[in-house]
Parts: sequence; C-alpha cells; structure tokens
Amino acid sequence: MSETPKHILVVDDNESIRELLTELLSHAGYVVTSVDDGIGAMTVLKKQVPDLIILDVMMPVIDGPHLIEVIRAADNPEMWQVPILICSASEKIDEILASSEFNIAPEDCLRKPFEVTDLLHRVADRLMRT
Repeated sequence: MSETPKHILVVDDNESIRELLTELLSHAGYVVTSVDDGIGAMTVLKKQVPDLIILDVMMPVIDGPHLIEVIRAADNPEMWQVPILICSASEKIDEILASSEFNIAPEDCLRKPFEVTDLLHRVADRLMRT
C-alpha cells in the first residue's frame, strides 16, 4: 500500500521561481499547487489545506507576512498547524524571524538563491515534523 503524496502550496509572484519549485517538488514525489499571490493562496486554502506552504515574502496585493497573519487567524484550526517555509531574497526575512507574532524559526526560512538539496531537505524535514 503506497502512502498518499504530500500536498505543497507554492506562493510566489515570480513565474520562473514557481515553475522551478513546482518541477523540483513534483519530481521529488509531491503534489504541488502554485499560485502567484496571497489572494490565489487564500482561494486554494478555502478548498484544501496543504501539508506545507512555501511562501515568498514580497508579493503584490497580499504579501507573505500578511498572508501568514490570515492563515494563523483562520476559522479552520487545521490551517493554524500548516508548516510554512519562507523562500525569499527579501531582507524582510530578518524582520519575520525577529517577530514573535509570526512564530517562524530560522530553519523555516530559505534564502534565494537556494541549493536544490537544501530546499528538498527542508521540505522533507518540515513534513516529517507534522
């Protein structure tokens, strides 16, 4: 009996990064849904709670920190527990790590550009902890 593949939601406004993450993660055996902004992410989250969210910080309309607030304040307790892996080149990562309101640990941040092996290791690690 095979295990159901884990579902990962990728949220990044950069199409090249979304495509790269989708390809790498799909090749590693994950089911991937990708969207280009926080509004798209909220639409997906209303239908299905993923096993992991990979989130950019700087995006138009709803940025990463605001989306984290929305996720953690949702009516669905299942969403409160979804691990979030920040993947960004933004200096805002340091602010997010310093802020207790987001509850994001340093191992939950992956700076762009990243090594593929580091990405896959962090994804697997986060999914094992849930």
